[in-house]
Amino acid sequence: MLRRACWVGFTATALWAAAPFAQAADPPQAVAEEDVQVQRSGQSFTVDLSFYAPVPPAQAWAVLTDFEHMPEFLPNLTSSHAHKISDTELKVSQTGVAKYGVFSANFESIREITLMPETEIHAHGVGGNLQHLESVMHLHPEGSGTKLVYHVEALAGFWFPPLIGPSLVRHDTAAQFSAMVREMLRRRGLATL
Repeated sequence: MLRRACWVGFTATALWAAAPFAQAADPPQAVAEEDVQVQRSGQSFTVDLSFYAPVPPAQAWAVLTDFEHMPEFLPNLTSSHAHKISDTELKVSQTGVAKYGVFSANFESIREITLMPETEIHAHGVGGNLQHLESVMHLHPEGSGTKLVYHVEALAGFWFPPLIGPSLVRHDTAAQFSAMVREMLRRRGLATL
C-alpha cells in the first residue's frame, strides 16, 4: 500500500512501519486503537483496520500517496523518497524511528508501490529492515467521505518485545492513520479532530 504503515509506508505505508512517535500528549485520534486488529506469530504480524475519513476519495488519495511530504505530517519519519517507475508504479524509501514507552526501533522501509488511482494502493517490501511486507489499502466512497480498509502482513527484521509488540503495532497504526486523517482535513480546510 504505501509503513505506518504507513510502515507508511507504509507506511508509510509501511505502512504500520511508518508509525508516529508515541508521545505523552498524543493529539486526538481519528482512528481508535481498539479498531486495529493485530495478530502476532513470532516476529510476524498481520494487521487489519477499517476506518472512515470525512473527505472525498480524491482528498484521501492525495494524502495517502504523498510520499515525498510524509515526514511533514508523520512525525516518526525522518526521510521519505519516491521514485516513479511508471504511471502506476513507484519505489518508495523511508526511514524513521518507532517509539512506544521506553522501547524504540529504527526502521528502514523500501517498497514497490502499485497504484490503482483512488481505489487501491498495494505495497511489496523489497528492502529495509522488514524481512517481509505486503499491504493493501482499499478506498471506498461512503456518503460524503471515504471508507478505508487496510491489511498488512509483515515480518520484522528486528526484535519486538514479546509482551508489548502487538500493543506497539496497534498504537502506532492508529496514530499513523490518525495523523493522515488530520492531514486530509487540514488540506481540505476543515477543523481537525
